[in-house]
Amino acid sequence: MRIGFLHPGSMGVSLAASAKAAGHDACWASQGRSSQTRERADENGLTDVDTVQQLCEQCSAIVSICPPAITVDVSRQVAGSNFDGLYLDANAISPQRAKAIAGIVTKAGARYVDGGVIGGPAWTQDKTVLYLSGTHAGDVVDWFAGGMLATSVLNADPVAASALKMCYAAYTKGTSALLYGILGTAEAMGVRQALQKQWEEGDGVLAAKATGPASGVTSRAWRWIDEMQEISCTFEEAGLPGGFHAAASEIFRRLSDLRKESETTTEQVVEALLCEPSEGRS
Repeated sequence: MRIGFLHPGSMGVSLAASAKAAGHDACWASQGRSSQTRERADENGLTDVDTVQQLCEQCSAIVSICPPAITVDVSRQVAGSNFDGLYLDANAISPQRAKAIAGIVTKAGARYVDGGVIGGPAWTQDKTVLYLSGTHAGDVVDWFAGGMLATSVLNADPVAASALKMCYAAYTKGTSALLYGILGTAEAMGVRQALQKQWEEGDGVLAAKATGPASGVTSRAWRWIDEMQEISCTFEEAGLPGGFHAAASEIFRRLSDLRKESETTTEQVVEALLCEPSEGRS
């Protein structure tokens, strides 16, 4: 079976590797992609079919794994290529956006499966799980059987996988934004050392996080800006306030330039958070 991947970033290429391990031909379209993406695809043996049009014509399945902000455009490009196979959206998007994408691809003749990846790139056995939902979710399991990626079918709800992904990331990533927001505020108000001392006396784990390396967050903050907005929309759709994760999106935006650093410290994070408000002031 030929499965097309749009677009094989660090996560997407690991999913493609699991598809190859399951005996499938993992394909991608190199037109317009960066040299870094090309190198990543070549290193993992993906078949380049050049264009999205060719990908849709030659593959019976498509996996969309890309930044949240372009997911609708990607689905429209696939729909415009008259793809009529099985379309898996495995992106970090709100259920509302997933429904919109499902409408776009099914109207063009494709079948839709909702997906949500929990965990980092799938290079360790069963450490990363692709949750699936929808009428055709069970059909996707065989795409990755035998690879490092684990799969789990939730139910027939067409967007349950996206809902689970949003709720999971709301905590795992949202709390990082909260911690750094607290540290930035404490620094600005002159009580950061006192706060650190209180945490050391009452919660050693939190105290360690507040002074530990920050590269795990800052290297990915740029990818989480839109994801936090998706979570905010998810909360609001459920009747809950979405303001917290809208604020988390802004915190990650202020940290996004730190991705250029090989290693970052909490001090750099606090500095990045506090220097932002002065920009643009007269």
